[in-house]
Amino acid sequence: TPPPPPAPQPKKKTSIASHLTMSVLVLKAPKRPTLEALAAQLTVCAAGLAGGDAKAAKGKDEVRLKIATAPGTPLCLIIGGVQIREPVAICRGLVAADAKRKLEPKKLPKQTAVDSIVEACQPILDAVRGQDSKTLKHALIVLNQLAATIPNGCNGIGGTKGITLADIFCFVAAYSVYGPGGRKASQQILPADAPLAQWTSRAASTWAKAGLEMVNVSGVADLDLTTAKASESPSAVAAKAASVTAKQGKKTKSFDVAWKPTVPAGHTPYSWPKRKKKVAGKTGGSGRAPPAHTATAAVKDPDEWKSLSNQSKDRKSKPRLPVKGRKNILITSALPYVNNVPHLGNIIGCVLSADVYARFCRIRGYNSIYICGTDEYGTTTEMKAYQEGLTEQQICDKYHAIHADIYKWFNIDFDHFGRTTTSQQTQIAQDIYKRAKANGFILEQETKQLYDAKLDKFLADRYVEGVCPKCGYEKARGDQCDKCGSIDYNTVDLKNPVSVLTGETPVPKDSKHLYLDLPKVSARLDEYIKEAQRKGLWTGNAKAETHSWIHKRGLLPRCITRDLKWGTPVPEKGYEDKVFYVWFDAPIGYISITANYTKDWEKWWKSDDVRLVQFMGKDNIPFHTVIFPCTLLAANNQSNSKDNYTLLDSISVCDYLQYEGGLKFSKSRGTGVFGNHVKETGIPPAVWRYYLLSMRPETNDTEFSWDSLMERTNGELIANFGNFVNRCMSFLGKMGGVVPPVAMISRDVEFFGKVNSLVEEYVDCMERIQMRDGLKRLLDISRLGNQLLQAEAPWALQKQGDFVRTDSVLGICVNLVWLLAVLAQPFIPSTTEHICQQLNVPVATLFLPSESKKGTFKSKYGPPCKTWAEAKKKGGMFVGHKIGKAKPLFARIEPESIEKFRKAYGGAAAASSKPWPLNVVVARIKSIDAHPKAEHLAVLQADLGPGRGDRQIVSGIWKDYKDPKTELENKLVLVVENVPSSKFQGVKTQGLVLCATGPNTEAKKRVLVVGAGAPSKDAELIGVPLAPVGMAPCKKKFKPKEFAEKIELTVDQNGNLIFDKIEVRSALKGVTIPTLADSVKGGKVVI
Repeated sequence: TPPPPPAPQPKKKTSIASHLTMSVLVLKAPKRPTLEALAAQLTVCAAGLAGGDAKAAKGKDEVRLKIATAPGTPLCLIIGGVQIREPVAICRGLVAADAKRKLEPKKLPKQTAVDSIVEACQPILDAVRGQDSKTLKHALIVLNQLAATIPNGCNGIGGTKGITLADIFCFVAAYSVYGPGGRKASQQILPADAPLAQWTSRAASTWAKAGLEMVNVSGVADLDLTTAKASESPSAVAAKAASVTAKQGKKTKSFDVAWKPTVPAGHTPYSWPKRKKKVAGKTGGSGRAPPAHTATAAVKDPDEWKSLSNQSKDRKSKPRLPVKGRKNILITSALPYVNNVPHLGNIIGCVLSADVYARFCRIRGYNSIYICGTDEYGTTTEMKAYQEGLTEQQICDKYHAIHADIYKWFNIDFDHFGRTTTSQQTQIAQDIYKRAKANGFILEQETKQLYDAKLDKFLADRYVEGVCPKCGYEKARGDQCDKCGSIDYNTVDLKNPVSVLTGETPVPKDSKHLYLDLPKVSARLDEYIKEAQRKGLWTGNAKAETHSWIHKRGLLPRCITRDLKWGTPVPEKGYEDKVFYVWFDAPIGYISITANYTKDWEKWWKSDDVRLVQFMGKDNIPFHTVIFPCTLLAANNQSNSKDNYTLLDSISVCDYLQYEGGLKFSKSRGTGVFGNHVKETGIPPAVWRYYLLSMRPETNDTEFSWDSLMERTNGELIANFGNFVNRCMSFLGKMGGVVPPVAMISRDVEFFGKVNSLVEEYVDCMERIQMRDGLKRLLDISRLGNQLLQAEAPWALQKQGDFVRTDSVLGICVNLVWLLAVLAQPFIPSTTEHICQQLNVPVATLFLPSESKKGTFKSKYGPPCKTWAEAKKKGGMFVGHKIGKAKPLFARIEPESIEKFRKAYGGAAAASSKPWPLNVVVARIKSIDAHPKAEHLAVLQADLGPGRGDRQIVSGIWKDYKDPKTELENKLVLVVENVPSSKFQGVKTQGLVLCATGPNTEAKKRVLVVGAGAPSKDAELIGVPLAPVGMAPCKKKFKPKEFAEKIELTVDQNGNLIFDKIEVRSALKGVTIPTLADSVKGGKVVI
């Protein structure tokens, strides 16, 4: 038997979702409506019902607005408006497309924010009706966050032209609170400048200008319009809705916002996850589940990201040339000698400083190149080849590779690192010489030169050592004194010269040489220097040394040839056995290395549109500010400026970086850290770069210290910079690892004001090549980030359930991490790379915007951008971006490691087993008198300087001088402080005066007298402490009788105090104690 037919089912009412089309009618308003009329008369109606035609419902004064959306997307239907001071009911529904009118996928607009708007607005209206302040506060905060993400003010939320449903919905809800009746109450929850208030004001103004009318119609909770006819007018439909609403009620539902912003395809859109339900008996926890992510890609277009990531590679694959109208900057650093391994002082003084500036120029978008290379010609190379038993070319190849490897480890990013032993060097150097000769600036003179009879050859400068004619230093080279820095003497001026090669005493002989006529170029030089110093950036030491060379010493013809084989050949008959002098030839290496970088090198070196910026140590100043400019000025063509060479515009000169204890870096003595040592320490390049740049000797000599390295790394890099980045990235990772939107409040605006102010100061410092100050601004910004995290405590906000503010703080912080990655890139590029890996963005996307039209830099950094396209244009992170995994940036340096390094690289001082037992200072003898009871004793009144004052000292020197008062009063002597007060023959003594006996003292004691050579400078030495290099002054008291028994101090042949084979020097940075008198050299120190 067949089953009985099914019982007839009652006909279901057709819901609104199955009948609405994609059309909405908006009544056109009369002209010049008031704001209250706008708020009271806006009507939005549904038309085009099932079986009907939307056009049939269009009246004379109506305009149809089409809202396109994907089928099934949550939307709201507003059949009602808002009346001032009265609540409004709003209905929701799902808009389902009619099968016949189904939209094609390719025509679908971008995803809208309507669902979030609906969920956020409904509780606001219900809260206004019921005066529920707690619900109102929460709902307003959520809606405020949404308003911060709405682009372009009041229109276009759904990505369509004109006003969308979401726009209307948000305005209705917001105006209920921010309208004339609720504005004061709302400001108790959100500030007057909150995004929601600003958005509402703009929306009202915009719509009023558009002429839209609002009609007071009650809303509905759930609506069935099956009885509506297509021919009914919007007013009739609205009236019917009002009558239905009067019979129905609607309860407010709890809400969770799920705002999905517009993000590139392939990205994980950010979503606020559902709050966890509390389990009875359990407390704590975040109360918030991490969002689920379905995509791990971090880019819109993989090809676009690949292109961005390859920018640095592309920069080197094709030579960069000057571009008209852009900032074209040619950066060079002093060419290091190829015959040695660079130490930390060489690295910070030249290549590292130039690298920081070059990297800064790149993130600013300047058209810049950085050129450097090894200086390979000259006497130093010949000597090194002789010492190692290699040819000159083999030496150059060996040490060029060593230099390149060290600079690569330090992340020095040259555009080209070349060398001077090239055909381009020969061609360009000879051309410059010929042009200078043609212009009448070359002289030929016969000069005296030292000749080694044993070798049957003239000796180059570096093959001769002797006593400096300026300061008396016994190990001065033939062309430069390492002690006083003099370079303006000839080899034959040395006293007691000795051949380095044979040990013989060379004799002077006549030899012909070529000279650059500096006095003849001086007029051009003066004009150039005045203009360059006016327009460019010259450090104070560069200005002072240049002025001294020109105006105090005076310009003399400069010899430009030498009797050598290894160098650039001189293109003159009779000079086949001579080459160009290295200080004529070497600076031309900047040009020839550029010529090896690009065949169009003249576009960089013969252009008015190029700014030449050079970096070097202070011992190279006159060669770059006087001799090299004179060489190019002599070669320039007065009648054709287009053929003239680019001259120095700006010069950044570093003073000396000394090793701890005031010691010079010395490979032979094993003192200091050299480039090949840094890898052995296990300390990464970023830490070395940071420390050296924080100690950069910009205005005076600075001193490397292992303790300082540890303190700056642990206390600044880790505790400040690294701490902020790690805290932010780690916490955001725990919250789902997606960049959240930010609902800005007044204190956030104030925070970004401080950040932007520091960024502008950072840019200003870097533009003026004040790198230490720029680095300080970087740390100041990260310090602000730490303060923000500590003050806001997002972990606490999360536990309290304030997810909006939690996300806002994290959004601000993650964007600040991006900014720090940008600003840190010139200083610690490898750290920037690590940050970018954690942010999941390419390094190539980091940049600083260019100047404004007025030429001043104005930063506008704020919260994350809303889209990838905006972030690519403005810079920063963007909402919805998935970050990578957080990792610590740096590791602590422990004290045990520091002690190990100090012993390994401290030279003789570190190897000494004897502690320094004295506390010696420089003092001035104010008066000296005979002891009243002992004829061999003298009573001295000595000034030990500020903080120490005057001391009375009894010393047994009275009979060792014919006239002690005349010979010793006002002299500077060395006094031992750390002895107890005692009495000699009834007279109190408070110290010891150091003396010496030796082969030249005629068995008499001689007080160790020091002096700077000028009374004004002598005064600066008073109170300066002395100690062996690498040791500290001793504070422990000792008895005078122990001096002869336990302390062995001598004076070497150079006049230096020696303790346990270690030189005793000033313990203060930048203060040098002159050598002692000839009479005590080789003697023993006594008291």
